[in-house]
Amino acid sequence: MKCPCCEKLIRPAQVTERENRGLNVHFRCPHCGARLAVNGRATRAKLMGFVLLLSGSGVMLWGPQASWVFGLMVCIAGGVLAFSARRKELKLQWLDKPDGSDKN
Repeated sequence: MKCPCCEKLIRPAQVTERENRGLNVHFRCPHCGARLAVNGRATRAKLMGFVLLLSGSGVMLWGPQASWVFGLMVCIAGGVLAFSARRKELKLQWLDKPDGSDKN
């Protein structure tokens, strides 16, 4: 992940203080101290994409012979959803600057 404030890479092992609010995660950048958040909607969409990917492959493997096309379509849709949501999830939201003042 890349901090939008200082543009330095953040490894998950570097984050010491984090606050979980469901799938939303708030934490501070270890380099500059800016408060950042991971997009919870993107996390939900990524999980739904993986579920679609697995259920589509289950339909292709264990479903009736004629349902493999439907299973393939569900697999492709789930893969696209998971991939695009993962890209959105890696972009961090900037909550406030290191000095405590608001971004705007």
